[in-house]
Amino acid sequence: MKLITYTILHESMEGFEKQIPMIIGLIELDNRVKVVGQIVDSSPSDVSEGSKVSVVFRKVGTDGPSGPIFYGYKFVIQV
Repeated sequence: MKLITYTILHESMEGFEKQIPMIIGLIELDNRVKVVGQIVDSSPSDVSEGSKVSVVFRKVGTDGPSGPIFYGYKFVIQV
């Protein structure tokens, strides 16, 4: 999998303030399908077009203090 292109968000929607700067990338999977996802565990200076990435599953949020937990996929730059 590789990073085709990306953008860095410096402003956030409500509830995502702690994730700024947020890196959003267009990822080409091994089967050539393209998906959009968040790049995590990387500083903006580590990200470049063409970087190899791997997919990880992370907690996205919860629905209230005792509600269900939501998980989703994100991507990590391979070094």
